[in-house]
Amino acid sequence: MAITIDTHVLIWYIDKSLNKRLSGNAMAAIVEAEQNDIVYVPIIVLMEVLHLAERKKVSISFNDLINRIENSSNYVIIPFDITLLKIAEPLKGLEAHDRLILATALLTETPLITKDIELRKNGANVIW
Repeated sequence: MAITIDTHVLIWYIDKSLNKRLSGNAMAAIVEAEQNDIVYVPIIVLMEVLHLAERKKVSISFNDLINRIENSSNYVIIPFDITLLKIAEPLKGLEAHDRLILATALLTETPLITKDIELRKNGANVIW
């Protein structure tokens, strides 16, 4: 099953010392998608990881993460474009980055892997 991944989930998955923060369902979905399908990564997620890495809020290397994604056929970066913006526009009540992440899941028609309560309350297909 293909999935869309949220920022904190990507960080918790990549940094093995943080894997325990993932639910069993989330971990299983990511592993299955990474091995057998597609992990969609919204470009805003990578921007958030870059910001956190630059501020030393996470211990993962941004360059290592980008290399991992670029060298994997199972990761697909979804850019911010007019199509995504049109999907995000009606998603009221969320912060801009969350609207784009949810819009990516809607665009790709995949479940969103997130612990974010606001995204889970929005009626999206969420795995946690």
